[in-house]
Amino acid sequence: MKENSILLLTNTYPDFKSSYRGVFIEGLASLLQADGYQISVVTPKIYSRSRYFEQQNGVNVYRFPFLARNKLLIEYKKIPYLRMILYYISGFFLTLYVTLKRHCDVIHVHWAIPTGLIGVWVGTLMRKPLYVTIHGSDFRMAMDNSLILQKLLLWVCKRARHITCVSETIRRELERQNIASQKLSVIPMGVGENFLKVGRDREKDLDNRTYTVLSNRNLQPIYNVSLLVRAIPFVVRKEPRIRFLIAGDGPKREDLEKEVKDLDVCSCVAFLGKIPHDEMPGLLAKTDIYVSTSLCDGTSVSLLEAMASGAFPIVTDIPSNREWIKDGDNGFLIPVTKERLLAEKILEIIGNQKLFEKSFQKNLSIVTEKALLAANLNKMKGIYTEILAGSS
Repeated sequence: MKENSILLLTNTYPDFKSSYRGVFIEGLASLLQADGYQISVVTPKIYSRSRYFEQQNGVNVYRFPFLARNKLLIEYKKIPYLRMILYYISGFFLTLYVTLKRHCDVIHVHWAIPTGLIGVWVGTLMRKPLYVTIHGSDFRMAMDNSLILQKLLLWVCKRARHITCVSETIRRELERQNIASQKLSVIPMGVGENFLKVGRDREKDLDNRTYTVLSNRNLQPIYNVSLLVRAIPFVVRKEPRIRFLIAGDGPKREDLEKEVKDLDVCSCVAFLGKIPHDEMPGLLAKTDIYVSTSLCDGTSVSLLEAMASGAFPIVTDIPSNREWIKDGDNGFLIPVTKERLLAEKILEIIGNQKLFEKSFQKNLSIVTEKALLAANLNKMKGIYTEILAGSS
């Protein structure tokens, strides 16, 4: 029986043990490889010490250069047009090379912008079916900022054989843009059983102990972590038995550390830096309250992992979070600008053991039913089968 060869063309992929950029795609690639697929990954080379080629768990990973100079695209305040020209040229030729060398049957693009354009060009040239996963950041960047980017995203979608959206919100908006509903599906990236094990094993009593609040989003402007920092003084005045852990790194770290110092809350705040993904279950096991202050998102894998692990979620009231959190039922939803309200909600759940236990059970059920990585992987494999059958 012929081994199906899949090319994952992605804007981000882990390159070091401490890297969690695109770690959910790494998990997908490893599981597919273990299940008998031949998986190749093409991704940009961001850091000077990243390798141009390596094997990870049997997966062939290729990286194309574009003078990134150790800087993620999200870190640019303006589009770096000259670098993007090199990005597309270099990415196109490496994707073409890997498609030929590995005899790839399907090109599966993660992020319609920017890598989707490369997928369309190579797929058209090589007559290979294109499968696109839209994660949220690419959709918002295109739809909210530029008519040109919007047209490019829709152009990619119309040329894809199938499109997976990580949230129902994205699927509905694509339908409103006249993308055929029959080629749209909703599949969040999902979480591993190790996070559910943390949830099942956790101690659920919040009484008479130090409380731990965790934020583990990258320290980029879009994740709005300053909102949490500004809420901290209001919390510690009423509840001194609390500590705040800020995991992750990024260009806002220095500003956030200064803000913590200026607010005189250093004694209860720890900046952990980047946490390897395999250490995240252990960190969440010690977390009582999970906070995400993101301004926009697709389905957040970090939120799903926190729900699975039994931490109480307090997240911003944005469309993708509303798909998973019902305010006052299995978490709290807060505005993106109200630090006092965030503080009040942290204090409220500390004093509401009944709600904590109710949300704990409900979130375990939600993740088990809708967001397990293994189950969602089977859905993707079904899509691969349909695409390959339609191409034969």
